[in-house]
Amino acid sequence: MQTTCCEELRMNEYYTLLENEYLAKIIGFCYMKTNSNHEAEDLSSDITLQIVKYINSGKEIGNFNAFVWKVCNNVLCKYLRDKKRGGTFYMTELIPSADDIESEFIIKEQNNRLYEEISLLSQKYRDTIVLHYFEGKSCEEISLRLNKSVGTIKWWLSEARNFIKEGMNMMREYGEKSYRPDTLAMSCQGQYGADFEPMTCVKRKSTQNILLAAYKEPLSIEELCLELGISAPYIEDEVNYLVENQLMKEVGKDKYQTDFVILPSYNIGVPEEVYNTCFPGYFNELIALLEANKSLLMSKKFNTANFTWERLLWVYIHMITDLNLSKFKCEQCNIITYGDTPERPNGGKWIALGYKREYNYTRPKSENLEAYIPYDGPVHKSAECVQGFFHNWSGLDSTVFFQIREGVFALCSDIIEGKQDMKNINENEKYLFSIAIEKKLFIKTGDNFYNQNYYYIGESEFEQIRELAYGFYDTAANYFSKAFDIVLRVYKEDIPKHLQWQMSNFLSNHLNGFITCSLYEAVNKNLLSPPDVNNKKWLSLFAVGI
Repeated sequence: MQTTCCEELRMNEYYTLLENEYLAKIIGFCYMKTNSNHEAEDLSSDITLQIVKYINSGKEIGNFNAFVWKVCNNVLCKYLRDKKRGGTFYMTELIPSADDIESEFIIKEQNNRLYEEISLLSQKYRDTIVLHYFEGKSCEEISLRLNKSVGTIKWWLSEARNFIKEGMNMMREYGEKSYRPDTLAMSCQGQYGADFEPMTCVKRKSTQNILLAAYKEPLSIEELCLELGISAPYIEDEVNYLVENQLMKEVGKDKYQTDFVILPSYNIGVPEEVYNTCFPGYFNELIALLEANKSLLMSKKFNTANFTWERLLWVYIHMITDLNLSKFKCEQCNIITYGDTPERPNGGKWIALGYKREYNYTRPKSENLEAYIPYDGPVHKSAECVQGFFHNWSGLDSTVFFQIREGVFALCSDIIEGKQDMKNINENEKYLFSIAIEKKLFIKTGDNFYNQNYYYIGESEFEQIRELAYGFYDTAANYFSKAFDIVLRVYKEDIPKHLQWQMSNFLSNHLNGFITCSLYEAVNKNLLSPPDVNNKKWLSLFAVGI
């Protein structure tokens, strides 16, 4: 048969579509149905041959996608019939005829596809289909059951049938999160809820990946089902839970979107660029300031633990930098104050912050700068005026800090200031002090003698250090400003428009990398005492007397 130029162009388009978009999907479809590489190759060859024959016939194909998957289903059914006929043994006394076997396979395959499509429907469509077709209810009966008008029920039935029909004529594509789920770690600014919300809201992999999937743009329940490869009843339950806890919100018609900032857990370019832009300049000026005030900072009232200068620098680098960072964030960044933080359904006032960790994430080797940039902190126990900064050398998990029972630091402060004699404490105080020993806040150096193992300073002395730090502020702020411009530029594209009002608030936390970068620089220059089993958790911890 002679073809026209238009027909040749159309045929070429079909071949291009088949080669570029469908061949790999057809092979995946065949493997999923056969679970055999060899059989999948044979079946996919048969399917491709049928598609090519039809294209060569010159007939017009209205919907190429639907056509491809119709051929896939037809060839698969024939494959199942032929495979069953080719069997060498039948229990004829139990199975009436080969025709019944073929029908059974075809019906089973079609039913599986039907159930799969129904499982992807959102609740209103799913309930309507189940009540009408599986329970035999009329539209009037469904109307009474669901408290909706008959017209609405008929419309839902029509919409659901169209969705199912479309799905039956194609192979729906599941998203990458159905087989490569990422991990979402949670933190928050403010006071967490009664059950430690929002951290406890995302313990399950399903909730984590719903939030990650619907972060950049809103998704429907059906779209979330396909992305995660999970049926709608389970997705709906998780989405409702997340909406109730204000981590998602409904936007538009049946669309849901994550309602808090999620940042990459690690961006290798940012610390490198900040380091190259701001170091060693910042570090050299900070150390010059500390060295100029060394005699004061090593005096007894500033050094109650009798630490060496190398040990004190673990704290002073943290303290001076953090004091200036706090001032810079308040003055130059759009910090959200506690008063502006929203109250939450289960108690607490918080703004959630998430960190996405890729499926195949691996941390850099420890000898590289980038490995030292992740940190956990600064973290505070406000009531007891204690602050910790957890980094590569201390370990990045600050939970050990929050697990210390209320009253332990207060008792330790009284002992350090001489208000309490550790030899004459009551039973409750002995229990609290035993925790301090267990956590190595005090370490035993002799018979019934313990040395303080973290930095402590009186309130008036801390005010002197604050004054010293603020004298360095203009110099520090110049470096902070350069670094913040880098952070905003790199991360802006990661934050959806509806959340950009929180952008500076959270991205300013990346400036805490000045502490870690300074510690990294000091380690390389052999200015710090080496961490050991007794002190590594508390290297940059300090408490202020009240």
